[in-house]
Amino acid sequence: MNENNLSVNTETRKDIIDILLRLFHLRRRLLRGKLPEPILNVKTSIKEHNLREKIGQINDRDVLYSISFVFSRQSEPITMGDLSRILGVPFSSATRMADWLVNNGYFQRLTDPDDRRVVRVELTEVGKEICRAMSDLLLERAEQFLHNFSVEERKELGRLLGKLVDNLEEYPI
Repeated sequence: MNENNLSVNTETRKDIIDILLRLFHLRRRLLRGKLPEPILNVKTSIKEHNLREKIGQINDRDVLYSISFVFSRQSEPITMGDLSRILGVPFSSATRMADWLVNNGYFQRLTDPDDRRVVRVELTEVGKEICRAMSDLLLERAEQFLHNFSVEERKELGRLLGKLVDNLEEYPI
């Protein structure tokens, strides 16, 4: 921490902590309410197959966000090692999640054309539909949450959140 960060007054620190705690608590609202059918089907399937116990520490929201997060940034099939690294979970957890996603038609496994020992995964058409539905849902919710923000405020919020995410990625906890 630099001296400027240390000189922030106690009241500002308390405000920041309060905002972060409120955001953490409210994050659950993103997947509440009426969900698009593809997302609802995945959530139901996750519960029916007891995926949370099989993978450990990953719930239905995590699976949905993870699929959308990983594949919104990838245009090519990714390796299991990359999946594990991007999600920040052990290789075994990524493999169990991928197994479930393959068995339920959301992923397909591919052999690497350059190295047959490497397994890659990509979304099936059903998996792509889930990602599209998730993106649409997040955009809809963002519009609801930001309805009274001006264009300038939205840009500034986006800039500041981008900076926060960059910092979090740079200094993982």
